Amino acid sequence: MTTVELQSQDHRDLLDIVEKLRSFGLTRYIDLPQIIVCGDQSTGKSSVLEAISGLSSPTKDHLCTRFAIELILRRDETPGVNISVIPRPDRTPEEGASLSTFHYQVDIAHPDLSSVVNGAKRAMSLSEVKVFSSDTLRVELRGP
Repeated sequence: MTTVELQSQDHRDLLDIVEKLRSFGLTRYIDLPQIIVCGDQSTGKSSVLEAISGLSSPTKDHLCTRFAIELILRRDETPGVNISVIPRPDRTPEEGASLSTFHYQVDIAHPDLSSVVNGAKRAMSLSEVKVFSSDTLRVELRGP
């Protein structure tokens, strides 16, 4: 029996392929591997993501996250956090193009997701009215 190295180059290559398929929208047609954290409001979903990623979540500021957050964890020699918005499929081409320009790089030593979440809410045109968006905030965390 062979021992499988979880972070081998083959596994990283496979994860790259899965991520590329996901970025092309194939999840509408086939199921790709993922873990989903869901539950009622204030049940600890953001705390679970914080425990997995080590990034502090905006829940401490009593902010309600009104959109899905996709957390991507990747091994890389250079640590970093890249954040973007993935527009929902029914957005107009203009809205999709505008949301696709939402990109942040967060300092991994002092990550502040509160300002990013607020920026994402503005980009998604979420007002103070309690509505939810079908857009996705993608957080890609890289490091050794």
